[in-house]
Amino acid sequence: MVLISKGEVERQIRQLQRAIHYCVHAKSSYDPDVDLMAEPTETYPGASGYACQAMKDAVCTLESHMQLS
Repeated sequence: MVLISKGEVERQIRQLQRAIHYCVHAKSSYDPDVDLMAEPTETYPGASGYACQAMKDAVCTLESHMQLS
Protein backbone atom coordinates (compact mmCIF):
# COMPACT_ATOMS: atom_id res chain seq x y z
CA MET A 1 0.00 0.00 0.00
CA VAL A 2 1.19 3.49 -0.83
CA LEU A 3 0.25 6.35 1.47
CA ILE A 4 0.01 9.90 0.15
CA SER A 5 -1.06 12.75 2.38
CA LYS A 6 -4.49 14.21 1.85
CA GLY A 7 -2.93 17.64 1.27
CA GLU A 8 -0.72 16.28 -1.50
CA VAL A 9 -3.66 14.57 -3.21
CA GLU A 10 -5.71 17.78 -2.97
CA ARG A 11 -2.81 19.77 -4.47
CA GLN A 12 -2.51 17.34 -7.37
CA ILE A 13 -6.27 17.44 -7.98
CA ARG A 14 -6.29 21.26 -8.03
CA GLN A 15 -3.35 21.36 -10.43
CA LEU A 16 -4.90 18.79 -12.78
CA GLN A 17 -8.33 20.48 -12.66
CA ARG A 18 -6.66 23.79 -13.54
CA ALA A 19 -4.88 22.09 -16.45
CA ILE A 20 -8.20 20.69 -17.68
CA HIS A 21 -9.78 24.15 -17.44
CA TYR A 22 -6.94 25.73 -19.43
CA CYS A 23 -7.15 23.08 -22.14
CA VAL A 24 -10.94 23.25 -22.45
CA HIS A 25 -10.92 27.05 -22.73
CA ALA A 26 -7.77 27.47 -24.83
CA LYS A 27 -7.89 29.51 -28.02
CA SER A 28 -5.75 29.42 -31.10
CA SER A 29 -2.81 31.79 -30.92
CA TYR A 30 -3.76 32.75 -34.50
CA ASP A 31 -7.25 33.87 -33.39
CA PRO A 32 -7.50 37.63 -34.06
CA ASP A 33 -9.50 38.06 -30.84
CA VAL A 34 -6.63 36.77 -28.69
CA ASP A 35 -4.81 39.49 -26.79
CA LEU A 36 -1.10 38.97 -27.31
CA MET A 37 -0.49 40.29 -23.78
CA ALA A 38 -2.96 37.81 -22.22
CA GLU A 39 -1.93 35.03 -19.90
CA PRO A 40 0.03 32.37 -21.81
CA THR A 41 -2.38 29.65 -20.67
CA GLU A 42 -5.21 31.27 -22.67
CA THR A 43 -3.81 29.81 -25.90
CA TYR A 44 -3.17 26.21 -26.93
CA PRO A 45 0.62 26.35 -26.56
CA GLY A 46 0.44 27.76 -23.03
CA ALA A 47 -2.41 25.48 -21.97
CA SER A 48 -0.68 22.38 -23.28
CA GLY A 49 2.57 23.44 -21.61
CA TYR A 50 0.82 23.87 -18.27
CA ALA A 51 -1.03 20.57 -18.69
CA CYS A 52 2.18 18.74 -19.57
CA GLN A 53 3.93 20.08 -16.49
CA ALA A 54 0.94 19.19 -14.28
CA MET A 55 1.03 15.62 -15.57
CA LYS A 56 4.81 15.39 -15.11
CA ASP A 57 4.43 16.64 -11.53
CA ALA A 58 1.69 14.09 -10.82
CA VAL A 59 3.81 11.24 -12.22
CA CYS A 60 6.88 12.38 -10.29
CA THR A 61 4.89 12.61 -7.05
CA LEU A 62 3.36 9.17 -7.52
CA GLU A 63 6.72 7.62 -8.44
CA SER A 64 8.42 9.15 -5.39
CA HIS A 65 5.71 7.77 -3.11
CA MET A 66 6.06 4.36 -4.73
CA GLN A 67 9.79 4.38 -3.92
CA LEU A 68 9.06 5.20 -0.26
CA SER A 69 6.89 2.12 0.20
